Amino acid sequence: MSARTSRKGGRERGVAMLIAIISIAILTVVATEFAYSSRVDLQLAANQRDGLQAYYLARSGLGLSRLMLKFQRQLDKTPIPNLGGLLGALGGGAGGLGGGGPLGGAGGQSPTMSLQIWKMAKVDCHMLRGMVRSEPGPSETGSLRASSRRKLDFDDEFPDVAREQQKVSFGGFEGCFNATITDEEQKLNLVRLDSGALAARPVATRLFELFSDKRFEFLFDHEDANRVKVTPQELIISLKDWIDDDDTQSTLNVTPGWNTNPFQPGFADENYNYDKYDPRYRTKNALFDSLDELFLVHGMNDQVMAAFRDRFTVYPDKNKNLNINTDDPVMLYMAILMVADPNKPDPRLKDPLFIDQLIKQVRAARMFNFVGSSVADFVNVVAAAGVQVDPAVRGGSATSNQLVSDKSETYRVQVVGEAGSVQRTITAVIRLDDQLGKLVYWRED
Repeated sequence: MSARTSRKGGRERGVAMLIAIISIAILTVVATEFAYSSRVDLQLAANQRDGLQAYYLARSGLGLSRLMLKFQRQLDKTPIPNLGGLLGALGGGAGGLGGGGPLGGAGGQSPTMSLQIWKMAKVDCHMLRGMVRSEPGPSETGSLRASSRRKLDFDDEFPDVAREQQKVSFGGFEGCFNATITDEEQKLNLVRLDSGALAARPVATRLFELFSDKRFEFLFDHEDANRVKVTPQELIISLKDWIDDDDTQSTLNVTPGWNTNPFQPGFADENYNYDKYDPRYRTKNALFDSLDELFLVHGMNDQVMAAFRDRFTVYPDKNKNLNINTDDPVMLYMAILMVADPNKPDPRLKDPLFIDQLIKQVRAARMFNFVGSSVADFVNVVAAAGVQVDPAVRGGSATSNQLVSDKSETYRVQVVGEAGSVQRTITAVIRLDDQLGKLVYWRED
């Protein structure tokens, strides 16, 4: 074989090796991409499966919460037995707790319980598992027994952490849900601004006092992102004009006196403030559909909502009163101002130290009342501190202008369902009726 032929064969063998290497590299890339796509598709399918399971776990939590609120409504209607008469019979006729005491009813009617069982019970998947207990499968029995001893010490030391992290088996999958219930009637109901003189005046006056508080002055000191600067009085007027049924801008009068309407018709066009926005829009002249709708109101910016969002509500009926069983100190202060006599103002109600002590007394009285704190109990604590109480509240009759309440019918329920690594959140506002409650707001996240 000649040298020329040998060199030609070597070149051919080198090209074949290069082609083989390139082919192997291409096949490797294709195989890797196929494997990656398969893993992504599998993970997407698993996430869709977990998302569906988490959604229905959240629905289950909402249903369990509505059942809890149904029990709450039944408890609200349960009369308190005549403890004074019972003790008097046992003690030979000495009835120290009957009649006109805090537990006595007005007009011969027995008072009802004010216990809030939705605050005492934790609505989650562990409650549901306890209500519908099922036997574990053969493969689960050993693992449950082995892990029960390990979790006992941890549960005793960190009960909240253990419950939040532990999931429950529901048939062929594991997951959990956690429901948070809040009372919407323990907040300032903004729809009452358009409910007539007797109902609108206390809300408008207390809202003006809340906005004018020294702690919140910074919210009204400068322009917002839309170059809008309003006063507390202008913001309250904007809220009223958004929900009323006319196109005339209102005026606000917050001077003492419960029998006059704080809002009177003005002369300007209530849509004037919205002409400066791009695009322009008009006032709704109807009730709010959600709390997020407040952002459309002139002067209601992000800072104001960040400060007061948890203290505002638009979902209860406009005739519902503020519930005095709130835990928020600001709302307790509003409740104290509600029951105080506006014709005999107490200067101590502007003293933060006095208000702090009075709130502590209200909370202490609530702790020792095993049937729940009623309006009469709340009024008694305020009156015992020397504050003049509005005679309409002290009357306690069904026809009196009662400005506060100890019962609620509107609740917000937020349920987070979790399955695998996916979470689904359902937020609903429920207004109790004779059934399981009427849904007035629904949102899925």
